[in-house]
Formats: sequence, C-alpha cells, structure tokens
Amino acid sequence: MSRGFQFTEEQKKYIIDNWEKESAHSMKNKFGCTWYAVVNFAKKQGLELPKSNEWTNEQIETLKELSEKYHYKEIAKIMNKSENAIYLKATRMGIKLIQYRRKWTKDEEIYLSDNWGVEPIELIAKKLKRTVFSIKVKATRMKLGAMIDNNLEIITISDISEMLDVSRDRIVNTWANLGLKLKQKKLTNKMSYYYVTLKDLIKFLEYNQNEWDSRNLDRHILGKEPDWLKEKRKRDKEENPLWYRRWTKEEIDKAEDLYKRGKSYEEIGDIINRSTPMVANVLRNLGYSYTMPIFWTGKELKFLKDNYDKLTYEEISNILGRTTKAVSAKAEELGYQKRKIKKEEE
Repeated sequence: MSRGFQFTEEQKKYIIDNWEKESAHSMKNKFGCTWYAVVNFAKKQGLELPKSNEWTNEQIETLKELSEKYHYKEIAKIMNKSENAIYLKATRMGIKLIQYRRKWTKDEEIYLSDNWGVEPIELIAKKLKRTVFSIKVKATRMKLGAMIDNNLEIITISDISEMLDVSRDRIVNTWANLGLKLKQKKLTNKMSYYYVTLKDLIKFLEYNQNEWDSRNLDRHILGKEPDWLKEKRKRDKEENPLWYRRWTKEEIDKAEDLYKRGKSYEEIGDIINRSTPMVANVLRNLGYSYTMPIFWTGKELKFLKDNYDKLTYEEISNILGRTTKAVSAKAEELGYQKRKIKKEEE
C-alpha cells in the first residue's frame, strides 16, 4: 500500500482504542496497509509507540523459564506482552516455544512410549517441548495408560481451549459467568495465570452440556467416563448441541462490538462460538452490510421443519438469527404454513 493510505473512521477509532493492547504489525495486517501507516497515524494522535519490544534481562530470563512449561499464548498473558512480541523474541534468541497442534513425529511417539510411567511427566514434557497436559492427551490417545487421579489435576485455559475446541474468550467470559471456577496462580508480583481443577471442569461440563460439543473431546481424556457423558456423546452424534442456541442480548451486543472493531464474521464466530453464517445473519438484521450468501443450511431447514408447528416464527427467527419475515417466507415456500392452517381447520 502507498503512504497515502486513508483509514476509515472505524479504523481510526480502532487504532486509538486498541493502541498498546495490540501490535501495529497486527493492525496493518487487519487493515491491509503498511506498518508505517499505522504508526504515523498513531503519532499524529499523540500516541506513544508501545514498549512491548523493549526487553530487560529479567524479562528474558522469565521468558526462558516460562518457555519450558507454557504455550507462548499463555506466556503473553502472564508477561503482559503481545503474542507477536513473545514469538519474535523467542525466535530471535533461539528459544523453542511450546505450540499447540504441532504434529507429533515418530521419534517423539517412540520416546513417549518408552518413557511413559518411567520418567516424570514433567520431565517428558520438558524434553519434548510440550505442555504436561498435551503429553497426557497423547498418552491417552496412544492407550499408554490412565491419567493420574482427577482430583490432583489442574488444567490451564489454553488446555481447555485445545481439548474442547472453544475460544479462550468464551471460557474466560461466558463460562466463568456460568459458574466455571477459575483460579489464579501467581508466578511473581506482576505475573500470574488462570487455571481450573479438572474436577471443577468436569462438574461444569456436566451442568452446562449445551455449551460444548462432545465430538471435540477425546474418549477417556477426563478419566473413566460417567453415564451422563456417554449419553451426551450419543446425542451429539445426531446433532451439534451448539448451533441452535438462542442468541442472547449479550451475544448480539458483543457481535456488533467486535464487528465495529474490525473483526471478520469468522473471527466473531470463533470468539462467541457461533457459525459464520449465523453471525452474518444477525449483523445483517442489525443493518450492517452483508457480503455472504444467505442460503438456508440443511440444519436450519430441518429445525424449521421440526419446530414450525411448535414455536412461533418470531421464536424460530431468534434461534436461527434470521428475520421473522424470512422464516415465514421459507415456511410458506416449503408448504409448512399451509399444512399448519389446514391442521388448525381440521
């Protein structure tokens, strides 16, 4: 892009609101401009360059220490730096970072198999540069033996995010408001991180079964599976429990706020745990531009068919994130409305 890049009013507001919270590099990727364009605009607004790139010797030592145990996204939270700053500094210093979803090599699998039950899990994790929890996950998948007693387990927010395929934001905000017991562990006076006990997590999952999809959860990863989890797996094979959840006012407000901050439909969906088409539908109903096709999905059609004579069109529209008029038109198109009228006459 040229130096004459023109920011929109929304982009200007986003830069001002998120300066020192998000890197200029991240913003330039989001807006499709240069790093200098973002920085120059910030300077004109009297904003100082973020100091996240300034590293003290103490911080470098902390990074080295944390890199042995935590994923770099967790380290960013603990050290109050951007993920990009952590990743770049570690790369430049040759510090190998723990990264989720890194493919296991054959040599790593052999090492884990040979040392499972022989060496402490913490030592195996350190040698393989993986989290303790990821080692346990892999051992479970390889059927190397049961995990240790659930009552002794702790699990980080990032571990939960990877295990259940839900966003960190949803865990920290939505789930915490629903009763998930987050605990805080201090590393130093200024550094800490959140975790939950596996016992508390299992209890939360049992009482909030519509908040997560068991198909994302490896079997026996939580230990011996209780009856309620076995029943949920059967239900979730037939239908994803998340897609038809009624939109709350908080979700709608958050989707609108994220959209104004420059997030894409897909990013918003990941944050609030909704499908991209449903996010787009809701934002369109709020009067925002809509660039995606509004075709009805098979799940939406099935839901309409199963519920047109049980729920009002307004209730269906609230659940599907579509207008009442759109629901009514689709029902009439499919002949459901006429059948309902005929049924009432009979």
